[in-house]
Amino acid sequence: MIVALRHNGPLLALWLLAASILIWLSIDTIVTRAGWDPDDQLRLVQLRDFLNGQSWFDTTQYRLNPPDGAPMHWSRLVEVPLALIVMLFRPLFGQPVAEMVAGTLVPLFCLGGIGYFLAQVAGKIGGRAAGIVAFALVLMAPAMLIQLRPMRIDHHGWQIFCAVLGFASLYWNNQRRSGLILGATLAVWVHISLEGAPLTAAFFLYLGASWAMGREEGKRLPWTLAGFAALSLALFLGTQEKGFGAVQYCDTIAPAHIAAILLGSGLLLPSIRFAPPAPFVRMTILAVAGSAMLALLLWLLPQCSGGAFGDLDPLVREYWYVNISEGLPVWRQEGSVAVTLITPLLMASAALFFAWRIIPADRRPSLAVAGFFLIYSACLSIFVFRTVSVATAFTIVPLAICLTAVGQAYRSEPRLLKRLTLVPLAIMLAVPGMILGPIALKLTAADPDQSSENRVSEDDTSVGGLSCESVGSTKALRQLPRGNIVAPFNLGPAILMTTQHSVLASSHHRNGTGMRDQIDLFRLPPDRAREIARRHAIDFIVICPDDFEMELYQKRAPDGLWAIIKAGKPPSWLAYQGKMGGGLRVWRVVR
Repeated sequence: MIVALRHNGPLLALWLLAASILIWLSIDTIVTRAGWDPDDQLRLVQLRDFLNGQSWFDTTQYRLNPPDGAPMHWSRLVEVPLALIVMLFRPLFGQPVAEMVAGTLVPLFCLGGIGYFLAQVAGKIGGRAAGIVAFALVLMAPAMLIQLRPMRIDHHGWQIFCAVLGFASLYWNNQRRSGLILGATLAVWVHISLEGAPLTAAFFLYLGASWAMGREEGKRLPWTLAGFAALSLALFLGTQEKGFGAVQYCDTIAPAHIAAILLGSGLLLPSIRFAPPAPFVRMTILAVAGSAMLALLLWLLPQCSGGAFGDLDPLVREYWYVNISEGLPVWRQEGSVAVTLITPLLMASAALFFAWRIIPADRRPSLAVAGFFLIYSACLSIFVFRTVSVATAFTIVPLAICLTAVGQAYRSEPRLLKRLTLVPLAIMLAVPGMILGPIALKLTAADPDQSSENRVSEDDTSVGGLSCESVGSTKALRQLPRGNIVAPFNLGPAILMTTQHSVLASSHHRNGTGMRDQIDLFRLPPDRAREIARRHAIDFIVICPDDFEMELYQKRAPDGLWAIIKAGKPPSWLAYQGKMGGGLRVWRVVR
């Protein structure tokens, strides 16, 4: 214990310092439990429902599109650590404080774990000093801080954790144990989110190529396959009440995915045991198994050939999906955010080249593994921007090795002039974290309580969207009789979190019917909009006027309900209730 503490003491000290700073910077978000986006808010609502008795197998959000509710694609696994902490602290401090503790500890422990595993890899390749530098870089990386700060309780942080744990396991000496852990980690990752599928494929591509070429790393492949198949089946059966009779969705592990995994494992495991050593034969075996899995998936899930959102209603796609920036390529992002998050990838690519030249030749194969995952994930993030967080994790190792080498060269160089030339290089390597990290936090911060009702005059007619959509604003809706509300998609989770009301829709695509009806309600003429309101028994329409969604309705449907309301000519079946909270406008539906 003492030896372990002495060895990891610097890492623990760095983590405690970073955690303290992040808690201080996030204190308003912690106190309000607002999270950083609607996903965090709805995750807290799901957690509360689970703790209040909703079935482990039932992830439906019944206050979305009542009475049927909205089936959610989220896994209960993410809620397990949050639920355990809440149950531990709730008897002592009450529900609100327990939620604050859980929402703070879980992301920060994930951050520490990610730093620890990357420090292991960097230390093995570049020495102990490189490991410490790697840990420090994790604590400064913009994408890490965005996804792993307090109250960021959605699944993105766990995806980074799984990616890093799987990556670190490739450097462990015990082939069987590391292979089983890698397979299990990948199973958990894709069960949490199918967004992990492309990088899961990268791990199997690397191990498969290693096996085909007869390299030592290939010995992990059968154990990884066994761990992946076994835990995938166990997680599926353990979270799906109907088992293989469950609904076939495109956005989460379905019976078809399990069938494909079992087919691939069934073909490959005997082949690995008995296949001849010829690389061409082995590559052919891999190609046949992969093709068989893909063919089975396309046969069982033809509707998913266009991706997880392939069956999305065209109108929902037009008004909502194409405006979700995280799913778009890098050239469709806001310039400042794109530059902030892509810069570390560019710096790491250069660092990879220099690290290759400065490390001993016997360590270059280990660095090549890090290089493969860095390049693969960086290319992936160009086309799907949400994967930039995982790509950033793979930048840490080459950056740490290069920065450590620069520091060692600086200390050993006797000539002052040459030492000074090393300073700009060190700054270039470290700046992406030291400077861009805080900038990224500022750019992506959604002020959770920008401020409450007391800071906004009831006579103010120019209230901005952030104030409207804060949880301090939606709390004011508690004074309304309990009812069904139509509100902008991004406002729905805050209403569910802070009030007793239900909402028609939010930015969660499985509620396709509710999302389509909400879009139609705002864009169609008042008479047709009224029919939709009647059909869903809508009691109130709550609007944040500056919301992008509402501006879209006004621009594209000038004769629609919202455009008419905005022009100051609401139909007679809407009774204006005034402003509430931070500038929310409320109308009651007259039955």
